[in-house]
Order: sequence, then structure tokens, then C-alpha cells
Amino acid sequence: MARSQWHKFYAVDVAAPPAVLFSVLADLPNYGQWLPGSDDFGHTTDVEPYPVRCGSRYHDGKPGVAGKDWWGSVTGFQPPGSLDFHHTISVPRARATIDVHIHYSLEARDEITRVTRWLVLDITMPAPARPLRPLITARFDQENLRTLAALKAYAQAQPSEPG
Repeated sequence: MARSQWHKFYAVDVAAPPAVLFSVLADLPNYGQWLPGSDDFGHTTDVEPYPVRCGSRYHDGKPGVAGKDWWGSVTGFQPPGSLDFHHTISVPRARATIDVHIHYSLEARDEITRVTRWLVLDITMPAPARPLRPLITARFDQENLRTLAALKAYAQAQPSEPG
């Protein structure tokens, strides 16, 4: 089996405080309030323990749909500045296994917060299937861009707290 790694940084400026954004990102069972489903993501269930903390586990993707779900865990939890997730996704069609590591960094900058999402994929797949790798990484790229755009739209639509 061939192994490779792919990573990318995503960033968006959001007119909301880091604590608000951290709260939204850490509330895994309520992602449906701000992140509509897609071909790759439906919802998150079975979050234990909840409220989320370092070590919490969750069922993600499309729970209940065989081959479209996965289990993950919260591997870093430092409110309001950073949040880390890890899950392993099986892609049977490509006979691939993808270890997914996600790191969020939330940095206040005047009236905005810079949200940086670092995605690291450790991909294991047979050498003959390697031509499918760009298709896999493109799906992840699309989903990460969609997630940050939805986070920004949701957070900025919320009423601001009186100062």
C-alpha cells in the first residue's frame, strides 16, 4: 500500500469573537444549525461525552448510511483559541484509508477573528489507485471551503452582544 500526505491551510475572517466561534465549532451535535448537509456530510451524532471536550468521540459523515460514516474524536480543546479533530475515513472504491486531522486556530484581530483551519490527510491506498488521489483531495478541499463559508455566514448573521 502506498502512503502519502496532503495538507492545506484555509482561512477566513469573521466578524465575531473567538469565544462565539469556538462555541459553534465545538457544539458537534448542532452543526445542522449552521452547516447544511452535502454529498459528503450529513450530521454528527453520538457525541460522548457532551458537552464536547478533549477526548469526546462522535459519529460523523452520514451516520446510518453504510460506508458513508466514520467515527472521530476531539484531540485538542483549548477555548477560545484552538480545537482539534481526528477521524479515519474508508474509501472502499479506491481501497483507501484516510486519516483526517483538522486543527482550528481562532485569533482575534480588532473586530474580527481570523479562523484558520489546517487539514492534514494521511492517505493509504494501493499504488494502482493513486490516480484517484486528486479526486479525493478535491472533495476534501471543496468540503473545507464550504464549511468555513457556512461558519462565517452563520456567525455574522447572529445578533451581536451589547458591549
